[in-house]
Amino acid sequence: AAKQPKYTASQVFDHLLAAQAAQAFYQAEVSKAEGPVGKTPASVTTGLLQTAPGAKARMDIREPSPGLVLCDGTALWVELGAVQQVMKYDATRMIASGNFFLDLASSVRHYSSAAYKRLIVVGKGFDPQTVTALELLPKKPEEAGFTRMRVWVDMDRWTVLRVLLDMGGNRSDVSFSHIKIWDAAQLKRDPSLAPAKGLFSYKPPKGFEVFDLDQ
Repeated sequence: AAKQPKYTASQVFDHLLAAQAAQAFYQAEVSKAEGPVGKTPASVTTGLLQTAPGAKARMDIREPSPGLVLCDGTALWVELGAVQQVMKYDATRMIASGNFFLDLASSVRHYSSAAYKRLIVVGKGFDPQTVTALELLPKKPEEAGFTRMRVWVDMDRWTVLRVLLDMGGNRSDVSFSHIKIWDAAQLKRDPSLAPAKGLFSYKPPKGFEVFDLDQ
């Protein structure tokens, strides 16, 4: 097999953000495991993620119980069907915090703003001919709020396959599979590929209690 060209850490970072910016519609299966570093994850969340430009995103959660996380570009809604509650957050604040994995570009950009970038070995489960891995280490760990971030990137489409984020002894391990990406030209040629109308709109179900956490 032909060898992939070698990239620097900065080039991988730039390619990743450029590819994210070019996406008109994105869909992937997501699995997010969270818990103390070095121990069995305390929780695992799985679901279908769909995103569009303008901080629009929707994750239909299957495990550990059915739920919905939706961002309409202005507000982030977290629907908890089991307890008939909805949490509402300001989307701009969530994106600025960096903990907005519904939009990978904003998260990666946030953690890279005051971090050293370097390439690392991709490790087991990834083909080094087609996948590269980027590590972000904070320049001032005591101020950064995170220990390190590692991102595995498919060099064919410059899309994220996995993210490991260590913060205060805890780890988030997010994997993306069955990825589908459409750009604006593809959607123009075939409008049937575009997001369904209302996909990124939200109205709390009748009878659900809404907590506005930015009030």
